[in-house]
Amino acid sequence: MDEGGNGRFAALSRQELERYCYLDDKDRALIAARRRDYNRLGFAVQVVTVRNLGMFLADPVDVPAELVQYLAEQLGIDDPSCVEQYTERRMTRFEHQTEIQQEYGISPFAEVKADLVAWIADQAWTTGDGPKTIFAGAVEWLRERPALLPGITTLDALVAEGRAAADKRLWEQVAGRVGPGTASALMRWLDIPEDANPRISDLERLRKGAFRASWKGVVKALRRLEDVQAVGIGAVDLSMVPPRRLTGLATYGLAGKASALRRLEPPRSMA
Repeated sequence: MDEGGNGRFAALSRQELERYCYLDDKDRALIAARRRDYNRLGFAVQVVTVRNLGMFLADPVDVPAELVQYLAEQLGIDDPSCVEQYTERRMTRFEHQTEIQQEYGISPFAEVKADLVAWIADQAWTTGDGPKTIFAGAVEWLRERPALLPGITTLDALVAEGRAAADKRLWEQVAGRVGPGTASALMRWLDIPEDANPRISDLERLRKGAFRASWKGVVKALRRLEDVQAVGIGAVDLSMVPPRRLTGLATYGLAGKASALRRLEPPRSMA
């Protein structure tokens, strides 16, 4: 019905209308308290809107014509176009929104915002998921409460802030576990030694590994292992960091060129 929490109805088939926009006895009782057809129809549109989109619209009747027609059929209203009169008195829509929230137990976004921010922070820290996944999860979180969804730009900003804070926390925790000697040795891996042949950094040399099945390959592998062990990274305790976040860092490090890693700002470069 809704397109990812963006406050718009998609095209509605008759089957979807019957499944998602049917008015039950409670709906009808509340709607019947309105005296005029356009108020009853407008109230019904707002009930169905918040139920399916999780929010009220700035223009409450900016919905597909087939939705208005279907609601009018259920309410016995012969002229669905009368709904255009619903917005003539500006306060009516807001009074109805307040009543709908109270009757259906829908919390204002402001009341759940702090809890949502905490949820986003936890998801960003433990999973490292991208913005689309966390955004979709936040919409689902709000719908389950139930609580009103904010505008898409507001939710986008909360997700972006949560992910940025989680990334910073990750870099600081990982980098903070690395001693000065190990840190200096790791950063030197990003430089190209003057006598290097071919002209590549130690990091790129060590990432290639040794796969030749010969005594020379064994010697090369052992020297590579000695180089890695000499840095002391095996003694760094990262048990406090979620495994998925470490995997994400490792994937980035394995794919990134030494020159690109060198340009990162600390503590991200060290992490």
